[in-house]
Amino acid sequence: MMAVAVLAVLAAIAWALLERNPARQAVATPDQGVTARVELLGVPPGAQVMLDGQQIENTVFGVTPGVRHALEVRDPSGRSWRQVFLAAGSVSLVVQLREDFVQVQVRQTRE
Repeated sequence: MMAVAVLAVLAAIAWALLERNPARQAVATPDQGVTARVELLGVPPGAQVMLDGQQIENTVFGVTPGVRHALEVRDPSGRSWRQVFLAAGSVSLVVQLREDFVQVQVRQTRE
């Protein structure tokens, strides 16, 4: 349980560091008009999909290749999934929603 909490904190720190630099930096010089195809698998009905901070309506879309992109999927119950990626061609990403908090059960013992 502790490992899950530590992993969640590390993921939050990494996400915050990526958000600190909102400008997407190109790894390669992308050609104008060329797009890489991205497909999201496992997006639940009613979930909100954000690409680079903008809401999109489809789970299949094109992005600029050689540029870092950020995806976030959040369902109405608050579960979320985040991924930063570079695409060059076609890519399929599997969405696995997770809770934003760690649940701990405390049981009182009698002495």
